[in-house]
Amino acid sequence: KQDEVYKHENKKAVGFIKFNPKCDELVKGHFFLKSIESFRDNGRDKIKDDSEGIIKLTNNEMIKYGEILNDRAQTYISSFTVLFSDDFDEEGKIKETTVNKLLNKNEKGNMKDVEKRNAVIFNLSLMKSFEDMKCNTPEFVNCEIRKPNMDADKIQRFETNNFLCWREKIYSTYPDLDGDCMNAIKSLKTKNLQGMNTKEIFQKQNWLEKIKNRISIGLKGTYVYYDDKPLNTKKDVILSEINETKDIEVYERYLAECFARKANKYGDQHEYRLIFSEFKEADTKENFVFPKGIELEYLLKPEQWYAKEVKNNEVENLRLEDFKK
Repeated sequence: KQDEVYKHENKKAVGFIKFNPKCDELVKGHFFLKSIESFRDNGRDKIKDDSEGIIKLTNNEMIKYGEILNDRAQTYISSFTVLFSDDFDEEGKIKETTVNKLLNKNEKGNMKDVEKRNAVIFNLSLMKSFEDMKCNTPEFVNCEIRKPNMDADKIQRFETNNFLCWREKIYSTYPDLDGDCMNAIKSLKTKNLQGMNTKEIFQKQNWLEKIKNRISIGLKGTYVYYDDKPLNTKKDVILSEINETKDIEVYERYLAECFARKANKYGDQHEYRLIFSEFKEADTKENFVFPKGIELEYLLKPEQWYAKEVKNNEVENLRLEDFKK
């Protein structure tokens, strides 16, 4: 929706910028996402938005994100700022007003909240990278495939875009399976295991998740949409739909209303968000513990990837050409 607004306003996106304490990791394609509680309380790029995580409905009703998660799901977020061609002057240099906004500098001279971290800039290929992660990570697609264990800090790390790695494992382990091998490979891109022998093949390699640990994963890269209109649906209808569904897309739709839609007064933030969600499957044990944070390790393909670290004091020197390969 917001992409259509930008097009209508003739705003042309050129790339993204993200301030971060671990820029060297981010350049390599390691994306860290905070749990929604941590993001809401400690992040949001110092913007204190009390409506964050809330869906406003007609009749002055509202739904808070916790009512959607309801102990059956958890959401993690990483935020980026979109830069447009009109953030740069006629000579291609970033405008001072844009720099001041990015660094949170204001006329009152309040240095407390000024951004002091370095940044990473990305060109528009970042969006395609997120799509690749979503489609080519078997652990995301098939809930029966084993998920990585959490480390001591309860961070869960996924190697993403690794469909080819899984396929090579199957080929090298079972080169003579023919049809069974093809069914096993199909299972990497489908929700359920394909073929009669796929489960046995995966079990032998310890590739299957225990029934009580099964989760489904949703991944969404999206422009944040700015709109003051309430959602024209009743609260009890939404909660009933959530409580009765087994479809993670229902959760994702309403979580997007919570975290990918904000009031018009925040429209100058020009945010783009990566939203990652985990959902318990029907048989998942009640005391299943969600991670505190998620790290997505994107297996880099240099010809498709562009990221570059920019020192804090060099942001004012950014140029349009910096967002090109």
